[in-house]
Amino acid sequence: MVRPFPLLAALLALAGCGGADPAPSAAPTATVRLNPVPSRPAAGYFEVRADGDRGALLSVTSPQAARVEMHETTASGAMSGMRRLERIPVRDGETLTFAPGGRHLMVFDIDRRVAAGGRIDLVLHFERGAALTVPAVLVPTGGDVGR
Repeated sequence: MVRPFPLLAALLALAGCGGADPAPSAAPTATVRLNPVPSRPAAGYFEVRADGDRGALLSVTSPQAARVEMHETTASGAMSGMRRLERIPVRDGETLTFAPGGRHLMVFDIDRRVAAGGRIDLVLHFERGAALTVPAVLVPTGGDVGR
């Protein structure tokens, strides 16, 4: 099961450290479902609680992927599709959910040295505050994405 990251606890623990904006790291709760066709993008899913005034999620990157895009599944009658999201407003205490059938990540050109069962980092970039790194487990097509 995918659980929200307790960011508030991490921020409170780091508050006594002083200095600039802390850059907490999440527990490994994210998954990236690999595409059976290696040249096609993988799909990423996670839940993360956004504590504090972060404004909006502006992008997600990964050092192990060429590109990551935020998308949302859309439906019109019997037709479904997806659209790219440029930003996602985030309220203090809100849980951002990226799940099958809703918001999700499209992860392009994952480093071929990382296989199913391995991990990549998803780096969430917000309008305000430090980036948040979420480790993601790579699962094979049809594998459990923790939902």
